Amino acid sequence: MRQVVVTIPTAGTTTDPVILDQYQAPFQVTYVNSGSGTVQVSATDPYPVSGVTFTTATFTWVTAPTTAPNATGFLAQPYRAIRINGGTAGDTLTVIQSGVKG
Repeated sequence: MRQVVVTIPTAGTTTDPVILDQYQAPFQVTYVNSGSGTVQVSATDPYPVSGVTFTTATFTWVTAPTTAPNATGFLAQPYRAIRINGGTAGDTLTVIQSGVKG
């Protein structure tokens, strides 16, 4: 995945979610938060299907883990999306995912 940068539009809001590829192996995501917001991750399917119709995802967000095998700025577990919540206008989240598609 190429580097993706998302920005908080106004104070106290969130960035758009950056969709991650859970099928990359090994799953490795590096992220940098430029501001004061909380980095959050989700295991929710970003492209849910009801019957035969795609529906809007309703993400369940949790604070990004910082214990092994993860660390601040690095994810080793297969999450589906990442974002910043509650930062200052102009804060950015830079995300890079590496791995070999299996």
